[in-house]
Amino acid sequence: MRRLYLLIAIGVLLASVLSACAVKGPELSAKPVEPAAALSSANKADWEVEWDRVVQAGKREGVVSGIYTQWESTARAALTKAFGEKYGIELEFNPVSKGTQGTMKLTAERRAGLYMTDVIGLGGTTVMTEMKPAGIPGPIEPMLILPDVKDPKNWMGGKLFLDKDRFVIGMSATYNPYLDRNTEQVKEGEIKSYMDLLDPKWKGKIVMGDPTVAGSGNSWERMIVKAWGMDKARDYLRQLAKQEPMIIRDLRLSAEWLARGKYPVGLALHSPSLAEFQKAGAPVARVRVKEGGSVTASGSCLSVPAGQLPHPNAARVFINWLLTKEGQTIFANGIFRPSARLDVPLPDGYSGIVPLPGDPVYLEDEESMALVGPLIEASKEIFGPLVK
Repeated sequence: MRRLYLLIAIGVLLASVLSACAVKGPELSAKPVEPAAALSSANKADWEVEWDRVVQAGKREGVVSGIYTQWESTARAALTKAFGEKYGIELEFNPVSKGTQGTMKLTAERRAGLYMTDVIGLGGTTVMTEMKPAGIPGPIEPMLILPDVKDPKNWMGGKLFLDKDRFVIGMSATYNPYLDRNTEQVKEGEIKSYMDLLDPKWKGKIVMGDPTVAGSGNSWERMIVKAWGMDKARDYLRQLAKQEPMIIRDLRLSAEWLARGKYPVGLALHSPSLAEFQKAGAPVARVRVKEGGSVTASGSCLSVPAGQLPHPNAARVFINWLLTKEGQTIFANGIFRPSARLDVPLPDGYSGIVPLPGDPVYLEDEESMALVGPLIEASKEIFGPLVK
């Protein structure tokens, strides 16, 4: 009997050993996966590891919110669709018609202790002359990850940032001589210089962008100051006011009036609005004057609020993607303006505002932006009574 018990005990012991081996088998077979994953990560560059981490965190956040912008609705819709399909992250835009509106809203948010904005898509002038003194924006450079985005060789003039503090990235680069004609009413070559607008035959026949606020009118004034100097430019503006130009703040309506022939000459109008009418076949054409024009980003800039962001990772993904060739191609087609990124083709159907050989070109910079305030005050005195 004792021999029988011994055999049973040995059998139970063997069964226990075999059972333990069966449980541990899968654990042993799973272990080689860990070194493979570590090897995969080790083969990636630091920026790739960081990008993967930020993308995954951005997907968990799921949204980029409070994007104050002047970008056209076509650009907002195209970016939202493409970015959502690629990363599964939603874009929430807060469009404004003027940069000043964005400044007021962001200032109100900060005073209330609210941090609702991830990205700012307003003009460089607005950010540097209005928001910067109020402490609203911060450096955008730390948000950048992708090497091809950070490479200055990919950007016009070898410059990604518009300012020395690196608060603002200019994404479009439109050569703007600021003068347009209705081709059915003004012959090609009939106007060759801004000085020609002082001819009595153009009195009451010019529709003009408002120079008493930041925008295309003020940008044009800064360009002629660069071309002529302050004294000559002020004298010219006083003479131009005697021509009684029609000045309204509705950007699209002023372009429509030129397209419909209500006014044969347009000065410092909104380029994207004009481009829309051109694409629709309206008789509108740019006039290249001997004074040349300036290259500006207009309202097509990119910056971020200082301090806390509600969705910091999703915002980084959007900013980096928007500055890639893919993002900039979608953006340029949406705003009807050339990208400042050199490998991006001109927008589809765009007639082209690019400098030709021999055209004088003035690059908009911090020095010219410092003239925004003084020229606005001068324009209020000169053109104020004419603004409708």
